[in-house]
Amino acid sequence: MQNSTSNTPMDVLIEHIRTRYHETHRREFPDLIALARKVETAHATDPNTPHGLTHALESMIAELEAHMREEEEIVFPEIRAGHGARAARAIPGLRAAHDGQEAALNRIAAITHGFRLPDYACQSWRRLYYGLGKLVEDLDEHMHLENEVLFPRLGSRT
Repeated sequence: MQNSTSNTPMDVLIEHIRTRYHETHRREFPDLIALARKVETAHATDPNTPHGLTHALESMIAELEAHMREEEEIVFPEIRAGHGARAARAIPGLRAAHDGQEAALNRIAAITHGFRLPDYACQSWRRLYYGLGKLVEDLDEHMHLENEVLFPRLGSRT
């Protein structure tokens, strides 16, 4: 979808964001949190362990969930109803939430030592970092699609 997003009808764009990103985040975060908890517990005394990752992920999904809910319950319905100007009023707050997600990703990168696995990392640890890599890619695409395609189409560049 990313190649042709500027011409995509708003309903199609919104549905893509909801199904491709919102549903994916909701489906994948619990597994990432469970893996983080498992790795932190199993390797509690290892200095390479991503100590604090479980908490960082739990905080991140809580903030992300509030953001997605605002889009799904307020912004997207306003757009679908033809009230783009009303929907645009929420955009500065949504952009601020995106900045918060970027900061959360930076915290996670720091906790994981730049997503570097030790040579002896177990399969759970490897699956965790693979999942985190996918999360970073998905969130980057998600935020780019909203910041650079959806929001400007509503007339907001703030």
